[in-house]
Amino acid sequence: MTSGIFSGLFDDASLFPPASLTMVDAVAGHLRHQAAWYGAMSGPFVCADTRLGQLSAMLTAAAVAELDLALVLPGGVSSLAAAVDAVFADPRLRLRAVELPVGEAAASDVAAALDVTPLQDASAFLEIPVRHVDAGILKVVAEHRYLVKLRTGGVSADAFPDEATLARCLVAMAEARQAFKCTAGLHRAVRHRAEDTGFEHHGFLNVLLAVRAAFDGGAPARVEAVLADQDSGRVARAVADLDEEDAAEIRSLFTSVGTCSTDEPVADLVTLGLVSEH
Repeated sequence: MTSGIFSGLFDDASLFPPASLTMVDAVAGHLRHQAAWYGAMSGPFVCADTRLGQLSAMLTAAAVAELDLALVLPGGVSSLAAAVDAVFADPRLRLRAVELPVGEAAASDVAAALDVTPLQDASAFLEIPVRHVDAGILKVVAEHRYLVKLRTGGVSADAFPDEATLARCLVAMAEARQAFKCTAGLHRAVRHRAEDTGFEHHGFLNVLLAVRAAFDGGAPARVEAVLADQDSGRVARAVADLDEEDAAEIRSLFTSVGTCSTDEPVADLVTLGLVSEH
């Protein structure tokens, strides 16, 4: 296995539930992750457009010279232009991604709005409900050369797509060679039931392996079985067996995970023997 499979995998979404950190704590944590031995695994700082003013003030207070930003627009395209202008007005913010929900708008309308917004090479993600991903909507996204954002968890049980639903989605993404990120519910490595909520969480390692299975032409049932595997030893061994070509192919599709806790996924990887500080 190459440790490069985890490079930039964890987008820092610590401002969002369930962590919901203050801006002070979230920025401090992000800087700690970036400077840590696992810094190469740490992706951009995820922030909603409604909190850009707080973020800029915090960067000034902490004397931060630059910060990679993934900009989330919960309100949709109506705030896109103003939000992007606000980011570019602060030279310390380096826009790496823009993330927009499709919501009630058609994917083609969201893509059209992005088409006329200068993003200076930042990636653009359209958040599409997992159950709504199909060949038609992927065709629209691909025509505009954008990426997909999949919500794989949340603060209620119904926010977590089951294995069969996510498997069908991943097969469709692999067939279309459509890149995507996941957000929410993937802060642990292996599929498990959370002790505090009882919610069934997907594991980010399971998703990595499921993408590999989907790339290999696996039927939804096979991909579903990979997603459902809760044997941490078996999952870890399968990831360890991936070579550089496997890793590159998987990550060409599965770009990152938005997680409210970078510490937890890194700790899991250490426990499973997949990464080490030394």
